[in-house]
Amino acid sequence: MSKIIAISLRDLRSWMNNFSFYLLAAFFLGMTGYFFWSGLSYFSLVSFQVATNPATQFKNLNLTEGVFSLFMANMTVLLLLLIPILTMKSFTEEKKFGTLELLFSFPLSDLQIVFGKFFGLLAVVSILILPTVSYFFLAQVVGAKFEFATLLSGYLGLILISASFISFGMFMSSLTEHQVISAGIGFAVLLFFWIIGWVADWTNPQLGAIFRELSLVLHFEDMTRGILDTKDIAYFVFFTAFFLFASLATLEIRTWKR
Repeated sequence: MSKIIAISLRDLRSWMNNFSFYLLAAFFLGMTGYFFWSGLSYFSLVSFQVATNPATQFKNLNLTEGVFSLFMANMTVLLLLLIPILTMKSFTEEKKFGTLELLFSFPLSDLQIVFGKFFGLLAVVSILILPTVSYFFLAQVVGAKFEFATLLSGYLGLILISASFISFGMFMSSLTEHQVISAGIGFAVLLFFWIIGWVADWTNPQLGAIFRELSLVLHFEDMTRGILDTKDIAYFVFFTAFFLFASLATLEIRTWKR
């Protein structure tokens, strides 16, 4: 475990000393801040219209549906864009500078390398996400009080879906020596898992059920509403474990070739 932590801290320090991380962080926090402010402002406007005109009807007029779920959805779209950029360096850069061979020369197993890099990247993404929690405390200044259980469920879902993105991004990085290819294909395939649930309504019921089960977004939606289902958690855990295992298999094949 200490070796996994050491690799994670090594990668985390590498990102903390990289100016591009702060550019990504500024972009991410700027966009999420705008999304939250615009969502809360629109909800306030709609609430005022309903209060002044009882004949006006809006479905799901509550902070969870009107602000929080929408904010979580927007944030995951940003993560869908940013995480392939973060993960594209996990193995490709190591190969480029020859430091991957140096890692193999240390008394480290392939499993420790994969898990060390995974937890390092998860820590980087968590650092990006954590400041957004403050938005909901600031919202209390204008009287917007969100349910703590819903916040907890939503952010748990956000970490789980981020872990899924990271595991697949690492797998793509382990397959190629080109960062742009890794990021591009990683984004395209994750986007497929993101939108596949939308196709479910256009196909026959049996195929549609399969598409819904494969959809990342449909498993995430309930968690943004404060609903914790073991099926959704199991999906993200399995998705993450599968692609971490795939990354491990890629490294082992590389070792056999040597």
